[in-house]
Amino acid sequence: MSGKNEEIKEETEQFVEQERDVPTEASAHQDEANGLQEQIDELTANLQRERAEFTNFRKRVVQEKAQIAAQTNARLMSDLLPAFDSFEQFFAAYSTKAEANEDVRAIVEGVRLVQKQIWSVFQDAGVEELNPTGEAFDPTFMEALTTHEADVEHDTVSQVFQKGYRIETRIIRPARVVVAKPKQKETSAEEVKA
Repeated sequence: MSGKNEEIKEETEQFVEQERDVPTEASAHQDEANGLQEQIDELTANLQRERAEFTNFRKRVVQEKAQIAAQTNARLMSDLLPAFDSFEQFFAAYSTKAEANEDVRAIVEGVRLVQKQIWSVFQDAGVEELNPTGEAFDPTFMEALTTHEADVEHDTVSQVFQKGYRIETRIIRPARVVVAKPKQKETSAEEVKA
């Protein structure tokens, strides 16, 4: 009997060993569920990544469209500025004649209305006039045509030859100006010897 017991004990151990090696049905379902959850997590992460990339792409496209529109707008306004300057030249030439002649005055007023309408379009497009007379010289939006010495503390715009214009922070034409510079201190003969 003891041989029989040993044989049963051996068979029992083999059976237990086989049971450990063979996953149970519940364990198999759990492994399958875990695998599916990993796939779901991976697909969710991929979807979120794709969604973020698409959102960034849309933002980039909107930004690029706005930049292109701003560049086109600035170019158009820049191209129209010489014609707009012609109004100023017209008014300079005919303002005194308009005082003496009623017909000329009517023409000048008509042209002034056209100028106002065009300026209204410029303003709607965000154009700002730069007329820096009396301001400190700033080369970021001014172009110095000439300089002269004057009683000023720092470089100051004394005259504007041509107004400048900008749209937001973009300069479409710098103001062309005359700059007054501080007078140089004269050195005496004694200072030169020292």
